[in-house]
Amino acid sequence: MQEDGVICMWYWLFINQSNSFIVLSEEQLRDEGRWNLEEENFELISDSFKSISAAEDYAHEYYGAKKIRLRVRPISLKDAQKFVDQEHRHHIAPQGHKFSIGLTDGHKILGVIIAGRPVSRHQDNGLTLEVTRCCVRDVYKNGISILYAAACRVAKAMGYTRVITYTLASENGASMRASNFTLERSSEGGSWGSKSRKRTDKHPTMKKNLWVREVS
Repeated sequence: MQEDGVICMWYWLFINQSNSFIVLSEEQLRDEGRWNLEEENFELISDSFKSISAAEDYAHEYYGAKKIRLRVRPISLKDAQKFVDQEHRHHIAPQGHKFSIGLTDGHKILGVIIAGRPVSRHQDNGLTLEVTRCCVRDVYKNGISILYAAACRVAKAMGYTRVITYTLASENGASMRASNFTLERSSEGGSWGSKSRKRTDKHPTMKKNLWVREVS
């Protein structure tokens, strides 16, 4: 929306049955996000706040509501795979892992991160860990940095010195920069199959970006 030549961003306030609230911008929300929140028993309180702080103050003052607190918890590979297969837009779950971590609001799983050996043998030096999947429901995208931070802490504790991951070149990389990863290079993507070794690709084959974070 534009007022007096200035583009304004509206913020939406939702409160659930546990009297916890979440504030999202129009850009973050989108239609799919709104329906997801309704499925999780969130009620739309207002869609016309001009700032996050105004929405949060209103939730505290008039409803005594508390902001949703996202935290991490252990999760099995099986449960992490199930979440990815249900929620990820362009990937299926990997077959194995070194560890997986879940993102929760204290009641349900809202996202997962799965880490394992690097898929590329050129990266597999024994001290490099690859995040093979990170999947978070749209309205909880701020939880991505929480999951990456947790994965890097675990990797460091296990003795790894480097954590890598790939994103599609079409993605803006904002979540990776917020998680203190550095863009190392772009690749052409392509198939893992070859004439001598036929493989069925279960991943997007377009250009990808390689992101790196040192954890030693």
